Amino acid sequence: MAKAQASLGVTAAVFGFDPSPETAPNRALHVLTLRQGLPKAELDARETFEAAGARAVEEAGMRLEAGRKGRGGRLHLVGLDDAPGGRSRAVTAWYYATVPYAEVARPAVWSLPGRGLRLDAPDSAALKAALEHLRSESRHVAGAVGLLGEVFTGDDLLRLYVALHGGPEGSERTFRRRVQELRDGGVLKPVRDSEVAALRLRVSRFRSPAGTGGRPPELLRYAGSGGEAEQLAVLRTRRST
Repeated sequence: MAKAQASLGVTAAVFGFDPSPETAPNRALHVLTLRQGLPKAELDARETFEAAGARAVEEAGMRLEAGRKGRGGRLHLVGLDDAPGGRSRAVTAWYYATVPYAEVARPAVWSLPGRGLRLDAPDSAALKAALEHLRSESRHVAGAVGLLGEVFTGDDLLRLYVALHGGPEGSERTFRRRVQELRDGGVLKPVRDSEVAALRLRVSRFRSPAGTGGRPPELLRYAGSGGEAEQLAVLRTRRST
């Protein structure tokens, strides 16, 4: 009796977020596509699923940084698609990664992950599952900042939260107060003064809006893991005094 043949592969959903204030939140989240599909690869001999996933992304023109605390780049396992059929069996591992939004080289493009994105059924299912995981992880600071890069502002976090969740649980003022609590608690730390001038010179959204003369936003970094204390938007019941 002939043994069933197994095909082993990976599909990766790589997300980027356009932090520009001029970009509407419903058009700010992007997914990397290649020839109208997600990056994918078949496993080479003795290659792990994760290594094949990183190779698929690199072949699409996006190099993933080594996963560091609070940074994007590392592949996160979403699940396995096991599709038996006759004498063959296809097992595909689904991964996702978050990276700072930047230009990509053709034929790869950034695409909006909405209804207008036409993918085949397996890629569509992989993207849907990846989005669910991303939304879950991004309720915490560590999961959110991977889409923003190393340095960001409180307003960047708010725009990202609106893009992924439709808005914070409460008012925007409450959300900003929550960001301040995270700063005061050491989960977020202000960028050193010696770095600020160069960063503002390089990145326009780090400066005061043109013509306003207002105070420029504080620049922040993610400092470390605080578990549940890292939730960006939480509902509290405050006792009246």
